Amino acid sequence: MIDQALSRFTAVDTHDADQAVFYLDTQASLNDLASSAAHRFTVVRDLMDTLSTLNLKDISDCDLTRITRGVHLLTREGCAVLEVIQWRTGQEL
Repeated sequence: MIDQALSRFTAVDTHDADQAVFYLDTQASLNDLASSAAHRFTVVRDLMDTLSTLNLKDISDCDLTRITRGVHLLTREGCAVLEVIQWRTGQEL
């Protein structure tokens, strides 16, 4: 993701617009960044736990698509935050 100097705000690629709409504050505290990533991954885990307890034969294709889109979006956002954390901690060493 980031090979050179990190600008204050970096776009989060969500693949739902021609131009970036969501930006990540790369200068937020590492604690806030980590909390943000953790929150997204916790929601993903909880959704997947719920899904794993259901009989998939009883879930409509439409509902399954909605769930997987949400999981995909939250995972992409969480990974974007982790990349900023990785870049910043690598720079601080």
